[in-house]
Amino acid sequence: MAALPPGLSDPEKHCLASAGIAHRCSLFEAWLAGWSKELQDAFDGGDASFADLEDDRRGRDCARRSDAPDAWLQCCRE
Repeated sequence: MAALPPGLSDPEKHCLASAGIAHRCSLFEAWLAGWSKELQDAFDGGDASFADLEDDRRGRDCARRSDAPDAWLQCCRE
């Protein structure tokens, strides 16, 4: 999955991006990317959120369940 499909909610974006990173790289790198993004938001005036980290965790779980990117969106919506 090179790009996220249009029309996603913010939680879906976090979940799918995390699933894609976990699938292509590793679970640790997906975790690191999520935390790095939220820390950057905290220091750059963005919208840092623990809810975003939870969405990232869900994405990593979805990547563990399936190797199929098409299944991740359904998983993220559960």
